[in-house]
Amino acid sequence: MTSERRVIVCTGSPGNGRDDLLLQMRETQNFHYHHLFQYIVEEAELEDTTLSKMNILDFYDSSPERMERFHKAAIARIVQEIEKKGGTHIVSTPFHFEWKGNRYQGLHADEVKALDPDMFVVIFDDILRVRNRLKQDIQWQGHKFTLGETANWRREEVQGVYDLARLFTPRREVQLVAFENGPEFLKDVVWSRGREKVYMSHPITGEEEEFFENIFRFGQSLSEYYVVFDPYMIKDWNIVEAWRAMVNEAIERGEPRPTMLRFTMEYRTGTIEQEIDALELETGIKNLRFQIIDTDYKIIENSALVVVYHPRASISAGVMCEMVYAKALAKMVYVYYPYEPSPFFEWYATRIFTDEGELRDFLIKESKLTGQTPLDIYSSRKPKGS
Repeated sequence: MTSERRVIVCTGSPGNGRDDLLLQMRETQNFHYHHLFQYIVEEAELEDTTLSKMNILDFYDSSPERMERFHKAAIARIVQEIEKKGGTHIVSTPFHFEWKGNRYQGLHADEVKALDPDMFVVIFDDILRVRNRLKQDIQWQGHKFTLGETANWRREEVQGVYDLARLFTPRREVQLVAFENGPEFLKDVVWSRGREKVYMSHPITGEEEEFFENIFRFGQSLSEYYVVFDPYMIKDWNIVEAWRAMVNEAIERGEPRPTMLRFTMEYRTGTIEQEIDALELETGIKNLRFQIIDTDYKIIENSALVVVYHPRASISAGVMCEMVYAKALAKMVYVYYPYEPSPFFEWYATRIFTDEGELRDFLIKESKLTGQTPLDIYSSRKPKGS
């Protein structure tokens, strides 16, 4: 018997670690992996043309018609392979990249229609780590990328994938996954197996590492029942906040604006130290500021509900904005807040819990995986066995 067939288009502009994450996930999860680049190389070989990472970008530039032919043939072959086998098929390619002043697309509308994906997943990483990967990649290391360029690439990537998803009615599902989440989280997103997706809203600015450890612990306690998206995994915020704090400190002291940012970043693989030129950083940040908000809002759109974890008394402006946005989308907003709330905070919450354990128990009880009714605070249904 052929297993159910699913097609996932996984994108992410160069340097974001897309295939690194997919290959890590493949160590613990079976799926059919279609790396579009490799298929293009094989199609070119049929016409005695040798393509590799070292020359394919120049080939895009010098022979666009032949490249387009190889590209179409590669997609057609992937479609044929998908039709022959059940299971989950993941097609990996960037959507947007640039070379020598020209813009290129890794997928076109007719190709996406042929693939007929069930879901799009965009893998992205913070702009510093993206630039570091590009420096180390033989395909790109000859070019000096600015932080502004890497930020622009990601913006074009996300927007382009959303445009592809809108080719279908209703729009196909799009999920944005930060590289920092790791392969296990990506596996949860693709194979959620009935678990609803949750956006975990919480303060970030000014918090210590212990606070984020508590957030992670709370999210993990729900992971059996939900796929929990934590915005702290998107590390661009740390870059913006580190620069903002340094500039504000200089202003308060009456000193000139800094010319260099020196800071450390905590990743799941360890700590890195960075030194960035202020002029380049500010150019990138102008783009990042809007992307940070847009990315968080898109994840909220893609989630079934929003859970707010807010153990401090002073209300985070970012959390408040996310609650307002979620309510405008008719999302349930469940809040842990152990203090007397302001009228505005209370207005945009579906329900406020003063005990985090009570919130966790409520969310688990109301999970679809328990076989009960969808999340609804007005439900009078009693737990089984009561």
